[in-house]
Amino acid sequence: MKNDLTCGVVRDLLPSYVEGLTSEETNRAMENHLATCPDCTARRDAMATPAEPAETAEQSREVDYLKTVKRKNGRRVMAAILCTVLLLAAGLAAKIFIIGTPAQEQELFVADATEENGILHLSISTPASATAYWGWTVDTADGVADIHARSVLVSPLFPNGDGTVEIPLDSIREVRLCGRTVWQAGTFIQEWVARLYEARTPYVGDMPALNQIAELANIRPNFGDYLNSLHTSSQPYRWTLEFTQDGWQGVVGRDPDTFDKWVARYGIQILALVENLDEVGWTYTDLHGEKRSGVLTLEEANTLLPELTDAYNQTHAGCDWKPLSSVKDYYNGSPADLQRLVEITRISS
Repeated sequence: MKNDLTCGVVRDLLPSYVEGLTSEETNRAMENHLATCPDCTARRDAMATPAEPAETAEQSREVDYLKTVKRKNGRRVMAAILCTVLLLAAGLAAKIFIIGTPAQEQELFVADATEENGILHLSISTPASATAYWGWTVDTADGVADIHARSVLVSPLFPNGDGTVEIPLDSIREVRLCGRTVWQAGTFIQEWVARLYEARTPYVGDMPALNQIAELANIRPNFGDYLNSLHTSSQPYRWTLEFTQDGWQGVVGRDPDTFDKWVARYGIQILALVENLDEVGWTYTDLHGEKRSGVLTLEEANTLLPELTDAYNQTHAGCDWKPLSSVKDYYNGSPADLQRLVEITRISS
């Protein structure tokens, strides 16, 4: 069959043809033309593809928009979380390495103290190798100078825990390190002596307090292991240290003369720290295996005070310490008084 349809005619008929509105004769003519005309065929195929409903297209655009918004919001949330984490990390690092916390008195000790031309020079250190200190300040009020600092972790910014402080002593009667007295009335006070002064007790029957005093006074390292025996039923009240032989590793030997002399020296300190204690006793086994015992009474301790003080003054040029009238005066005295008592009872003579 001859195909007389031109491309122009076919294109005019395509909408009706695609919709199935043309006659059979027209359909055959259209098909004959489409079979030999790729261009018209492409137009027919394009018209035959179902058009996306307007509503569906709009929904697709909305879905695409929401996905885009979700992706953007997700990125914003992640960025906000990351910023928050970084800010928290920066704040924590600043707190640990820069701001720190107020130093506590148990963290620090005075490594060296010298007094020159009315200026007290203190070298302060710490046993904690991972801790550094900065911002050393001295607050002065009512004749008391209190040293403060801030504690941080060691870093290149603050590499160590040492500090040096200089304090003019004009009108200063006491110097404290974070609240603990380290200098008083011209006397440097060791940390353990300050703690020993704080441990004093009014009652010989307070065994926990007695054990703390003995520990701080280094009784066990110097004389060996011991058991406590108390006589508190009637005066004179006595605290007896019963030194054991098993496992003994004390610094002071078991020669009777040396051992008795040094226990008596430490006994003076104990009498000063327990207000109602009248006597300090001790028992031990000497180097010959013989059982020995001794007692130091308050009266004997008071008699020894001037002798020990004079011996100390003679071996320390320029020192003119005066003994208190009684060992018990040290109980209500001051950390400086106890430091002096510790010094005079340590002297070898």
